[in-house]
Amino acid sequence: MYRWVDAQGVVHYSDTPHPGAEQIQLSGAQTYHNTPTGATTPSVASPPVPNATPYQSCAITQPGADAALYAPESVDVSVRLIPALRPGDLVSVQLDGSALQPLGGDALNFQIAQPDRGAHTISAEVRTADGTVVCSAAPVSFSVQRPSVNSPQSPVKPH
Repeated sequence: MYRWVDAQGVVHYSDTPHPGAEQIQLSGAQTYHNTPTGATTPSVASPPVPNATPYQSCAITQPGADAALYAPESVDVSVRLIPALRPGDLVSVQLDGSALQPLGGDALNFQIAQPDRGAHTISAEVRTADGTVVCSAAPVSFSVQRPSVNSPQSPVKPH
């Protein structure tokens, strides 16, 4: 192999000699040889697991993220699933790590009665009948403000 630079500064390579070219040595070319490993059996694909990842999305839609609520009697919690909740799957919602019960017979709506003052976090996930988590919603945080009985303007201050 030969290498040279022409008058315009362009580098050239060739396998034939050229006046003023320097001879360069190249290592052997990289090659690949397929060696038979014996007879192979065709692989059998395992059947798809039904409902392994059935939900495209799940989200807590109510209350809104970082909501600041003043003296609520209750806080409604709603979960949205795409597609809809499948038979046999259960929605689990937790407020600060404690499970909430569905509102009425509706598996996607919950209610927090008389929430305590302060910051709270709601989490939700969908589980199959065997307990496998198939979808988790991003946690939502909100805060509750309540009037203090020590405040002169408090509507709950005893007279």
